[in-house]
Amino acid sequence: MNPKRSLRYKLIVGFVTIALPLVCLLLYSNYMASNSVREQAAESNRSMIALYSNQIQSALAVETNYLYDLASYDADILSLGRLDGESSEYTLTRVRILNSLSRYNRFDSSVDTPFAYSVAHRDFIPTQIRSGSYDEMLRIRECLEGRLEEARPGSPYFTQWKAISCGDTYGLLRIVDSGSGVYLGAWVRLDHLMVPLELIQLGREGFAAFASLEGELLHGGAAASGLSGWPVIDSAANYQRLKGEDDTYVVVSHPVASTDVKLAAFIPEQGMLQNLSRFREFISWIPVFVVVLLSLYLLYLNHIIIRPMNELLKGMRTLKRGDWAFRLAGSPSREFHSVNESFNDMVQQIQTLQIHVYEEQIRTHKAELKHLQLQINPHFLLNSINVVYNLAQIKNYGVIQAMCLNLVKYFRFATKTGQPFVALAEEMEHMDSYLRIQQLRFPGRITYRIEVGDNAGDIPIPPLIVQPFIENAVKHGFDFMDEPFHIDIQARIDRESCLIRIADNGSGFPEEVLEELQSGSYFERNDDQHLGMRNSYHRLHLLYGIGARLSLGNGQDSGAWVELEIPAESKEQSDWLISRSG
Repeated sequence: MNPKRSLRYKLIVGFVTIALPLVCLLLYSNYMASNSVREQAAESNRSMIALYSNQIQSALAVETNYLYDLASYDADILSLGRLDGESSEYTLTRVRILNSLSRYNRFDSSVDTPFAYSVAHRDFIPTQIRSGSYDEMLRIRECLEGRLEEARPGSPYFTQWKAISCGDTYGLLRIVDSGSGVYLGAWVRLDHLMVPLELIQLGREGFAAFASLEGELLHGGAAASGLSGWPVIDSAANYQRLKGEDDTYVVVSHPVASTDVKLAAFIPEQGMLQNLSRFREFISWIPVFVVVLLSLYLLYLNHIIIRPMNELLKGMRTLKRGDWAFRLAGSPSREFHSVNESFNDMVQQIQTLQIHVYEEQIRTHKAELKHLQLQINPHFLLNSINVVYNLAQIKNYGVIQAMCLNLVKYFRFATKTGQPFVALAEEMEHMDSYLRIQQLRFPGRITYRIEVGDNAGDIPIPPLIVQPFIENAVKHGFDFMDEPFHIDIQARIDRESCLIRIADNGSGFPEEVLEELQSGSYFERNDDQHLGMRNSYHRLHLLYGIGARLSLGNGQDSGAWVELEIPAESKEQSDWLISRSG
């Protein structure tokens, strides 16, 4: 059924049609007002961040120019790489370089630590490293020495200020190659480059931070702000909103030229939108009021229309599942009360009619099953009489006695075909009699083996359900064979099923016949060929439905195999076992 035609669907569509435009309009106006303020604040702070980024870039450019001038014109720098590291002249030159760097750093420099490095002597000559503790100072010194030892002309350190991490301390490193075996460089901590919050007016809870060009935060107040983890800053966006524990932050950023970092500002949205708080609060309550009012109306419609309709649909689905004892209760609405009474009367009449039809189907199935069983009974009679006649002609009385004894067993079992089930052991004993008769008929040409697994002998199965497949194997399987024809019959319990497998070493099924057997089209024929196999197939489906399975195939080298899977505990089998034990 198309759900769009239901009453529930139409009521919901009507409700949404009324409520959604109104709520969307109010929410949109609230969003536009907030977004306008947010964009203006972001634009203003972006300009301030860009201004300070340019100031940082200018300060770093002055330091870079100083390093280049020193590398190009300072005699001590140009001669240090050619002096013997053990000589007193090298020591005096080193002291002069250190004094020159320290003097510049003390009065003119905006970086933390200018330094020189002799590549040949692997001698690191830094000025005083500014740090909060001695351990931190050692960690920064070791970090800088390691980067200088790894640095090679052409690496990023020689082209721009590169952000590096020395333990928990982030900073910018720049190296200049003098060309005489000496590197000049400078190190500046990111926290010393941070913008004072009061100068750029980020608000009481706002903060600034440095991030890499990929957007990963390197240093700043993100941990103190309650942000979850270290967020990624998107430079391509005009602004970015990040959620914190106590507030949402509007983030703007600007790259610092000649470095691989960018400066980001985190402005608390609550303070930014404080002038719109009353307006936002008023607008935010209007959608709530509208939703509550319309919800009450929808509950009223649900009580008088939708709930009775749901009960009626529930009853129909219950009847569809086969529960004909279900009845609808009364309804406060006069119209639905009349519908419920008519529904209950209809169900009662259908239930009575269904019982009659079901009983008639049972009688029809029993008659069909009986007819199928009777078709099988005379199948073996003529061949058996013919075998006894031939044995009498040659006066082979011993074989005649054995033949008659097995025929007695065979036909004694055949008289039980009026029963719905027989024990699997009895069916296998019947097959034993049948195959012994065939061995007497064809001396030395037939062998067989019957194996019944533990606890499988008492399983009830339909009588004569296995014999047609063995008859077919004997009839078509061993013509023109040089070796004895062998049939192997196995029966066992597999979980909740009884598996019966019949395999031989004969010529197997022809390919076209096997294809029809596996597809099932073979069993829909109306001719008189292989009537026993078709009867077994239809009996299985009449008794068990989809619970039974018949599989056929050819062996890898030769022969054919048939496998029957029968439920080990169906209701009909249980009833038969109870009646048999009683």
